[in-house]
Amino acid sequence: MLRRKSSLFVAIVASMIVGAWSGMGMAADITPENVGTMASSAKTADDYAALANYYDAQAKAAKERADDAKAQYNTIHAPKGLRTGADTEVITTQRVFMKRSAAHYNALADQYAKMAEMYHKLAKPAGGGQ
Repeated sequence: MLRRKSSLFVAIVASMIVGAWSGMGMAADITPENVGTMASSAKTADDYAALANYYDAQAKAAKERADDAKAQYNTIHAPKGLRTGADTEVITTQRVFMKRSAAHYNALADQYAKMAEMYHKLAKPAGGGQ
């Protein structure tokens, strides 16, 4: 009887390990450091959905950074019409920086959104990309 109980215990532990292992690759586990590995090992709809969620979050964060760059500039330099004097060079430099930063982060957001869209398609139960 002890032998059957230990066999049952081993079977339960093994099924828990398999269950935990299959859960790897969920959105919370995906980081910038391991996203490439996760993408190359993705096989299930859940894996692809986790990748899509990761890229959706990255797109949102990049969009927020673009908005922050604009808001920071607008807070420091509220529109007051044409300015002259010593501060015009500083204002111009900061405006150029804000525009380039916003363009950079908006471009990143677009790329992340495209990646998310691709993974959302792959996550469809029909097997989107196969």
